[in-house]
Amino acid sequence: MSGDLIDRLERLLIDAARERRVMTYAEVARRLAIDPPHTIHKTALLIEALMRRHAAAGSPQLASLVISKARGGLPAPGYFALLGELGLYEGGATGAQAAHFHEDELRRCFDAAARHPG
Repeated sequence: MSGDLIDRLERLLIDAARERRVMTYAEVARRLAIDPPHTIHKTALLIEALMRRHAAAGSPQLASLVISKARGGLPAPGYFALLGELGLYEGGATGAQAAHFHEDELRRCFDAAARHPG
C-alpha cells in the first residue's frame, strides 16, 4: 500500500475535519483518483491503513469521517471490526452503541482539527 496515498487520504480527512464535514467512500475514492476495478475496496484498504496509523499514535480516528450513505451515516462494518481488533471499540456495527461511538469519535476529530488549524 502506497504511503503517499495514505498521506493524501490523511490530508483529505484533516481538511474535512476542519470543515466539520463527513465524506462518503465514493467521494474519497474520487478525490484520491482511485482507479477501477474495485475502487471502494481499494479505498477501504487505505482507510484501514490510516486507522492502524492513528491507533498506534493514539490519535483520533479520522476514518470516522468516511461514511456509508446506505448505513444511515455510519461507516462500513469493517470500520467497527478493525477498531475492535485494535482494542478501541467493543460492540456491533449497528445500533445505538455504534452510533454513539461514531458520534464521539467525530467530535474528537473535529475538536482536534479546531485545536490545530491550518
